Amino acid sequence: MHNETSSDLSQAGLNIAIQDIKDELFDTPECDYAIAQLLTRWGQAEKAEQLLDEMLMKWGTSPEVLALTQRGHTEMVSTSEPSADNDETIRKPQKTAPANLEVVAA
Repeated sequence: MHNETSSDLSQAGLNIAIQDIKDELFDTPECDYAIAQLLTRWGQAEKAEQLLDEMLMKWGTSPEVLALTQRGHTEMVSTSEPSADNDETIRKPQKTAPANLEVVAA
């Protein structure tokens, strides 16, 4: 019997899913965005955010890349919205979006 933990198996499953995305979308901004979405859903928001930030260096700041990174950051925020009773989470500073993105006051 193997000694893999469920964490090891989960990580292996994540790696397989990432490889499947790479095989299907090749090396494109859409591929990086899809991987960032997957990482976010698997609770690895830090890695997803890093990948989104690296997209700008890797692919430049074309409107398409900016739209994908902005959408990725928005999805990350929406999946980790704080609950009203968690003051610590509410006060936690958020990383800022790229400077050329428009901020709309609520």
